[in-house]
Amino acid sequence: MESQDIEKTVVAQAQSPDATLLGTTITCPICKTENAPNEKYCGECGFLLSSTPVEEAVVADTSSVPRLTDSSGREYLLHEGENSIGRESADVLLADPTVSRKHAVLTIEGAKCWIEDLGSSNGTYADGKRVESGERVEVTDGAEVKFGSAVLTLKVPILDETVEEAPIEEAPESPEEELPAEETAPEAVEAAEPAEPSEPEVPEIEAPEQPAPLAKLVSADASVEFPLVAGSNTIGRRGGNDIVLAGDAYVSGSHAELTADERGFWLMDLGSTNGTLLNGSRIQSNTRMALNSGDEITFGQTALRFEVSESKPEEADAPEPGGESDE
Repeated sequence: MESQDIEKTVVAQAQSPDATLLGTTITCPICKTENAPNEKYCGECGFLLSSTPVEEAVVADTSSVPRLTDSSGREYLLHEGENSIGRESADVLLADPTVSRKHAVLTIEGAKCWIEDLGSSNGTYADGKRVESGERVEVTDGAEVKFGSAVLTLKVPILDETVEEAPIEEAPESPEEELPAEETAPEAVEAAEPAEPSEPEVPEIEAPEQPAPLAKLVSADASVEFPLVAGSNTIGRRGGNDIVLAGDAYVSGSHAELTADERGFWLMDLGSTNGTLLNGSRIQSNTRMALNSGDEITFGQTALRFEVSESKPEEADAPEPGGESDE
């Protein structure tokens, strides 16, 4: 019997277009729509038919939740932070062939919203104006946003924080007993005079000592430096990160994390949209990679050089270049 050549590509035999597909239709557990057996997502609600729906508790009134609404009245609830929009595995799942798999991102921060196109094939529009790839455009309540041919309306409820104050009832004045003039002692008059207030002693508050940086990220022209301390150092476009790269639209809101511990320095991508490169190679998301001084790290389109200072973490093992940790 001849052995099969392992280098040979196995060609699957194509199914005849006239063949009849065996099996019954698949009922969507969410909207109860009947779908063909070869469908991956529900054609009505976009639910992944191979997954199991999670039983959720009764949801309270969602009238104050931001949402996108299509022409049929279907609503897509939005959450605080980044909401991915696309044809597959997205927060707002649009089963429209003109919508890219990863089409756009709509970011909610309080009462403000921004739309960003992720390099889609058919473009993203806000109130009729095209949003360029990587551009972040603010949109307001009632804005019409278009992804490919899918047109939706943004609704951002404005909460009325004014609370009507109940009128305060004034307590009835109690009649004052008038004392005869001859019974008012001079000592009582002197006691009623307020004493001069003494200045309170303000305790001296010492500012907490800032931990010394163990390493730093340096720009190519060495004009910008970001110090790194022991423990976690988060990197992203949002203001809450330890290192904020707000000027790079290709950097995600929460992009990566750089950790310094007793064993050394570690880099981990947090599932960013455009990835993290270590010495020119893209690293896998949620996997810690060891760092050495002189390594080049690229977040989105921002390249920074990693440099270790003289005060390294104690008992730090020298990690192998670009190698994965045992965790």
